[in-house]
Amino acid sequence: MKTDWVAAGFTAMRDCGDDISIVYAETGTSPRAEPRWFELPHDKFDGVSGFAHLLREQGLRLESPPVLNGDLPTLGRKLRGLLAVFPALQVRQQKWRRFDWTRTSTFRRVRDRVASRLFTEAQTKEIVAAARDAGVTVNTWLLSHLDHAVASQLAAPSAGRLWMIPVNLRGALPSVPDEFLQMSFLPVDIERDPSPVELQALINGLKARDCHWGSWTALHLGKLIGHAGIRRELRKRALQHNGWAGIFSNLGVWNVPGARNWIFGPAISRAQPVGAGCLTMNGRMSLTIQLHEALSEDLQASYALLDAWTQGCLKEPLREQFTVRRRAKVAVS
Repeated sequence: MKTDWVAAGFTAMRDCGDDISIVYAETGTSPRAEPRWFELPHDKFDGVSGFAHLLREQGLRLESPPVLNGDLPTLGRKLRGLLAVFPALQVRQQKWRRFDWTRTSTFRRVRDRVASRLFTEAQTKEIVAAARDAGVTVNTWLLSHLDHAVASQLAAPSAGRLWMIPVNLRGALPSVPDEFLQMSFLPVDIERDPSPVELQALINGLKARDCHWGSWTALHLGKLIGHAGIRRELRKRALQHNGWAGIFSNLGVWNVPGARNWIFGPAISRAQPVGAGCLTMNGRMSLTIQLHEALSEDLQASYALLDAWTQGCLKEPLREQFTVRRRAKVAVS
């Protein structure tokens, strides 16, 4: 039986005590509406397949989830990418202002750990226009302001930030079973405070060097050491305080007739303690922030980071930013 070695990595994370839940929520049109939360295990779903699963469970017609077009792997691209991504795979200690390596996941309720923001259609268009005017993609625009907020509030002064940016590979892997995880990542290593254009150039360079195919190859190296070997490696790295800044995952743009508003957040761990998610459904973008307990278990810290992130992405200041926060205080009281 063929083994999904990408999924095996997440299973090992769970065996080592991490919460590997991908979180989603269906919301109403009002910002005061209580979201309906869902958690899906990352060793069974990637972000795209999990969301498609939830939509189909509701009987919604899904023409086609986002796919990667015109970007097929070859042996040469995989090897080239593996060489390019190799430095990011080494043990690295992310420097934080405050971080407690003794803290492990406590599997809190989703509503007690995830800060979320649902934009209006007008605000969504404003963000898209701002990215276009800056000459960068929406993803880069969002990452630029997320990184600035993390550098200002959480990272140690002058410390670099290494971000994991998942890449959806569905559509480019016809020989991989559909139920397998089909994702890789770009390791975006940010120093100082680059402009969005400078950050875009960095990301373009990673893509040009096939880092997404290199990380796909690296994620399958677990088959050389087996399931027990993956667990040993994770525990070894934890003792070395290996860590990145976090993960920023954008599920892309979805147009599904009859669907309500949705929000999404990636799984986090001590090694990637900041989780930021983005999803655009039927013209409305949503953002989420989740912090691992080692950084903070105060939901207000997550909302402070989310506020700074969203304010940076928008030209016009938010007027209703405290509405969800008041509800969050009730949830954790």
